[in-house]
Amino acid sequence: MILVIGATGTVGSEVVRQLLARGVRPRVLERNPRPACPRAAHTADRVIGDLDRPECLPRALAGIDRVFLLTRQTSRQLDQELAVIEAAAAAGIEQVVKLSVFRAHEESPLQIARQHRTAERALERSGVGYTVLRPPFFMQNLLRMVRGGVLHSAARDGRVAMIDARDIAGAAVTALTRPGHTGRTYTLTGPEALTFDDVATVLTTQVGRPVRHVRVPPDGLRAGLLAAGTEAWFATDMVLLHEMLADGYEDLITRDLGALLDVPPRPLLRFAHEHRALLGADEAAVV
Repeated sequence: MILVIGATGTVGSEVVRQLLARGVRPRVLERNPRPACPRAAHTADRVIGDLDRPECLPRALAGIDRVFLLTRQTSRQLDQELAVIEAAAAAGIEQVVKLSVFRAHEESPLQIARQHRTAERALERSGVGYTVLRPPFFMQNLLRMVRGGVLHSAARDGRVAMIDARDIAGAAVTALTRPGHTGRTYTLTGPEALTFDDVATVLTTQVGRPVRHVRVPPDGLRAGLLAAGTEAWFATDMVLLHEMLADGYEDLITRDLGALLDVPPRPLLRFAHEHRALLGADEAAVV
């Protein structure tokens, strides 16, 4: 049986949906006694637990063979993931499929990349079979970023091999349900590396209104993130990430997704067509 940790987010909810589509009934770990993942409310097993209280994990892992591990980007993320990994090892879990980040590394200037790599290391040393997935920018982020026909970024002319979160979920489901992926780390990317000017052009062709890429200074980006309630450390990371994107940090295109999916990765044009109503709205979509 598969436990999905992080079943309510963009990737995790899609992992649940795709597992169910394959006839696999997962268990989902939720904090709220009310179903937080409506699509799974009547078709997936649910267990209530809080990753900040590791004592709940043995019950969540009882009878489980494999785990999909996704946690929110917070200052508590590393402690939460280390607790899951420790509990998985103690429970004799066969495999953990962990969602990490692009270019996770102990010496990264990004705190988020450092803490993900620390969790990866712990997983690699735990004795539990593991698969690590490292995606770059999600296309779904555009649903939050595009407002009233304007796309703001501080990435200047940097190219990004952005990926559809549905493809990430498909890769995770394959790793969870098919043999041959244990002990592997995959860098998952989309099929093309685009500037945000390119992105605006693609969106314009699909949403029925002009979309402009407006370049904002790093300080402006940070102020907007803080005003939206983002933790200060994460706002700092995101500003630095945009500056790194401007220098080509996420312009790499790999073939790793092909080892996990039977179909090509979704291009931005297809994503934009399928989400044209949301991308063309006056307010950003909530995803």
